[in-house]
Amino acid sequence: MPIKDDIGYIKNELSSEEHFLENAIRSERFLRKNKKIIVVIVAILVILLIGYAINSYVKESNLSSANEAYNKLLISPNDVAAMNTLKNKAPSLFALYAIKNAADTNSTNLLDEALSLDIDPLLKNIIENSKNQSTDGILSSYDALLKGFDLLKQNKINQAKIEFAKIPNNSPLTPIYKNLEHYQGK
Repeated sequence: MPIKDDIGYIKNELSSEEHFLENAIRSERFLRKNKKIIVVIVAILVILLIGYAINSYVKESNLSSANEAYNKLLISPNDVAAMNTLKNKAPSLFALYAIKNAADTNSTNLLDEALSLDIDPLLKNIIENSKNQSTDGILSSYDALLKGFDLLKQNKINQAKIEFAKIPNNSPLTPIYKNLEHYQGK
């Protein structure tokens, strides 16, 4: 019996080694057959990683230089180089600086420059609202809602309804003003 067990054991060992060699040969054939595709995929991945790293570096560099320019402008508002850097690298941050500068100096020159730049639409709406220009944005709707609510508190219902009528029907504030229209100032 022990010889029979030994022979069975040897057969199993040879069988598992045979499977291992068979799998190694299959994988080698697969690699040879698809070598070009694998090299192209690896090359594309390397290029994507390098591109991502470069893009991250450029964004970080722009952010850093924009922050430096903003800090320089806070210290010295007449620094033209810092102002141009801020306009080019971070137009939205320049718009925020223009709002701050307009509040400090009562001058709207920088606000006009900021409006001509490609900035966030909500920021544009804030600038237009700070210049007291009429806008169709959410800030003007919000302003009309607040004025209407104040008129309701003063029991001026008809004037409040006129103020609420300034809010467009597609505004996100529509459900609020519709509920307030039913309020009778009590």
